[in-house]
Amino acid sequence: MRFDRRRVALLGGAALFLFAAIATVLIAGLPNRAEFTGRIEDGVLIAPEVGATAPDIKGATPYGDRLDLAAWRGQPVIVNFWATWCAPCRIEMPELETLYRAYGPERLRVIGVNTGEDIEDVLDWIENHQLTFPMVLDPDGQIASSYMLRGQPTTFVIQPDGAISHVFYGPVTRHQLEDILRPYLIEA
Repeated sequence: MRFDRRRVALLGGAALFLFAAIATVLIAGLPNRAEFTGRIEDGVLIAPEVGATAPDIKGATPYGDRLDLAAWRGQPVIVNFWATWCAPCRIEMPELETLYRAYGPERLRVIGVNTGEDIEDVLDWIENHQLTFPMVLDPDGQIASSYMLRGQPTTFVIQPDGAISHVFYGPVTRHQLEDILRPYLIEA
């Protein structure tokens, strides 16, 4: 085997570059994701990230009413993105409904957000699953876009102050949510 100076120099340069990159990240730190996924409004960071204020949700329900997430400030809120074709959503919906019925809208708000599906399909889904918590239609995907939706189901837990405390990608159970929300659900 021959000694190849050029290969050694290339490997040495690559190692030096890698070391410099790691040192830069360790010294400077990683950027705050929310600074890239959100925006500042009146000095408040709005982003679909844990620790940031949740983006507002304004939209029509399948029954023609209007819903505005900001009106529920002061209460814990669960925002669940779902679809009628989503198999895990079939498992999760009864869990969300049981939780909503246990605490009622006086103590806990639950919002289901359906993106881009036909209103008749959404109404059938609501009826078949006997859901009573509010649903919002997102026909053009603006709400999903503001939450940078990656897939369904996705659930955001929002504290009474409007900050996101948890994000679940995939199905979540009633017990997981109760454990998180317990400080806000204690009866007065």
